[in-house]
Amino acid sequence: MAEHTLSTNRFGSRTTRYRLRLLALATLTGGVAGMGTFMYIKEQLLPWGVEPTWALVLVGLAGAYTHFLAEDLAESISLSLVAVVVGFAVHVGAWIAPLWILSYPPGARDLVLRGMVGRAVTSGILAYLMTFYGSYFGAVLVGGFLEP
Repeated sequence: MAEHTLSTNRFGSRTTRYRLRLLALATLTGGVAGMGTFMYIKEQLLPWGVEPTWALVLVGLAGAYTHFLAEDLAESISLSLVAVVVGFAVHVGAWIAPLWILSYPPGARDLVLRGMVGRAVTSGILAYLMTFYGSYFGAVLVGGFLEP
C-alpha cells in the first residue's frame, strides 16, 4: 500500500490548474471516443465512402492519446477513467439527442427515453470499452518500453 504524506498532496493554485487540465484533456479525448462509438453503431450517419471501422480508429486514437497527453502514469490513469465516463456520456447523449431536437411531446419522450438509453448502453459499451482500453493499454505498454 502506498502512503500519502502532505508533501505528496497538491495544494493551492497548482491543484486548480491540474484539475482543469485533467478535465479539459478528458473531455477532449472522451468526446472524440464517444462520438466515434456513436458513429460506429449508427453507421448510416457516416459520410459516403467511410467504413465504420474508421470510427473505431477514432476511439483507438483517443485511447492512445489519453496516455500520451498525460505527464505521468498516475495522471494517465486518472485521465483514462474520466475520459471513459465522459465518452460514454457523449455516446448516450448523442443517441438520445433527437428526442429533444425533434418536436416530440413530453409524454412520448418519457415513454421512448428509457428504451433509447437502454439500447445506447447495451449496443455501445462493449465496442467502446474494448477499443478504448485496448489502445490505451497498448500505448501504456509501448510507452513504458520506450521510456528510458
